[in-house]
Amino acid sequence: MKKFISKLMISLMTVFFAADFTEAKTFVSMSPALTEIMYAIGADGDLAGVSTECNYPASAANKTKVGNSYYINKEVLLKLNPDYILLAEGAGSASLKFDKLGIKPLLYKMHSVNSIYETILSLGQLTGKVENSKNVVKNLKNDISSAKTHNPKKVLYLIQLNPLITIGNKSFISDIIKTSGQKSVTDDLTAFYPAVSAEYLLKLNPDVIVVSIKSDDKLLKKLFPNTKIIYLTKEQNDLINRPATRINKAVRFFAEL
Repeated sequence: MKKFISKLMISLMTVFFAADFTEAKTFVSMSPALTEIMYAIGADGDLAGVSTECNYPASAANKTKVGNSYYINKEVLLKLNPDYILLAEGAGSASLKFDKLGIKPLLYKMHSVNSIYETILSLGQLTGKVENSKNVVKNLKNDISSAKTHNPKKVLYLIQLNPLITIGNKSFISDIIKTSGQKSVTDDLTAFYPAVSAEYLLKLNPDVIVVSIKSDDKLLKKLFPNTKIIYLTKEQNDLINRPATRINKAVRFFAEL
């Protein structure tokens, strides 16, 4: 009898977990990067809503908007009633708000190329798009492996100019640059996006400067009159600053500097 009950319990648990895994789930993504990944693995049909910042792919604009990093439309969110909220690193405090609304927040930390792969595979597992997610990662790895430069340069990447904000070694962009074969001159800074001084930048002596957002560059031209300075277009800014499924293009951008 004990053996029978034991087998019955195991069978019930197996059925329970199988049902839980295969049960349809709905999501709201508050991260442009995670929205991009959901579309890439073919799970966009499970997205009930997205943030107002989610603009890629273009069809994401057709999804119901629930707000952004600064404001959440609770009425719209509760009406959608998703099973999960998808959040990227840096939105940890926002997860508490969703907990109170009875919606489970999932926080993804994407601080390197490998952790981006892990996030893609994790979302594939969660949405039942396992093979799709594996194929996406495989294709990214294949493309990135052929993109590395063999003529490395010292690259200074600036998020903004006033104040001067760059990337540290905790930022996935540092790993993107490293993966491309180039050298980020701020890789010794143990932070995500540290503010720096003009004096500090001058000592770095970069070969190339890449600026995320176009603004008054008088200071840069004064500090580096003979250095190549590249300002990203809006499209380039999106693909480089989002840890998602276009990281291969970001790696190629830096490799071809």
